[in-house]
Amino acid sequence: MPANSIDTFFACALIVSAVFASIALLSGTLTAQTNSVQDSNQAEYFRAVSESILWDVGNPANWGSVGNEVPQSFGLAKESSVLTDELDIDKISRLNPQNSFSLTYPNILEAAGLTSALGLSASQLLDISVNLSANTTTGDVTEYTFNFFVSQQGIPVETILHCYVVARDFDADAYANTSTDGLGSVNFELPNASNGTALLVTFARAIADPRITAYQTYRFQHLSSENQSDNTFLTLTPLNYTLYIAQNQPDISIQNSLAFSYGYQINLTAISNSTYTIPTISDSSPIVLVTRGSNSSTFFIEWTSYPEIPFYTGADFQNSEVQEFTYLVSVNGFLCRFTFQFGGLNP
Repeated sequence: MPANSIDTFFACALIVSAVFASIALLSGTLTAQTNSVQDSNQAEYFRAVSESILWDVGNPANWGSVGNEVPQSFGLAKESSVLTDELDIDKISRLNPQNSFSLTYPNILEAAGLTSALGLSASQLLDISVNLSANTTTGDVTEYTFNFFVSQQGIPVETILHCYVVARDFDADAYANTSTDGLGSVNFELPNASNGTALLVTFARAIADPRITAYQTYRFQHLSSENQSDNTFLTLTPLNYTLYIAQNQPDISIQNSLAFSYGYQINLTAISNSTYTIPTISDSSPIVLVTRGSNSSTFFIEWTSYPEIPFYTGADFQNSEVQEFTYLVSVNGFLCRFTFQFGGLNP
């Protein structure tokens, strides 16, 4: 082959290689751009779904307050609210799997019109850690010292604490403060005759913003070796400002039920042996509902919150990629965090 033909051959081959390389590079760039656009479009779609669920009341608008009502369209906003970020206390409670009237995962997906995996969660803005640091019996009473650490996403918060202790035929309250490092303590004296399971209910309110109010409970044994876990004797479910009580064991005798918020303690009025009226409390605070009773010779205390926060419901996203959207919302006048997780659209 003549030399000029060889040169022409290699030149053509080089041009063809360059063209293929350019096509491959362009193809990779276009694929990456297409994937990026698809991811962006999907994120915007999921964000729009999240905001639609949060700010719409759903259909029917009062589905949250009717125990057997499955919404035709899924919305969590409070009906007739003048606030754009206010969620309905019953709609939120019915997302908690422990609520006796909770929506099932298929119910939620169908009402939301989704084919993607979905997870919903709500949490308080403040974390309250409680530790029983000391107890001393003197005469007919025993003094307990509780230590607290209050934080927001790991950062200490200065708060005002309002603590309630509930025991057999006895209850009391006390105020305390946490310092700028989030630490505080409170003492309670309990009569020795009130031995058995006892419950400490603590509310923390941020000094900077009273809407940032959270609760924590701490169960302890007062001069007793009995060890009771939650829902051993009763299951408590709040809905439409009514407390429903289901007995988990026979021979239950209920003593009374109480409601606690940051600023109030109220005895609930019995409608029947299994239902109590929950008053509308004008307080920017979660409500903790406590029921005392006995089973034969065993004294017990059961509790729940209204709304039933914190909770998680929906798909298990362990080791899976998710798109997550978190919003600051108001429920019953206090602020909480509501999070959506999406697992991607099905084809």
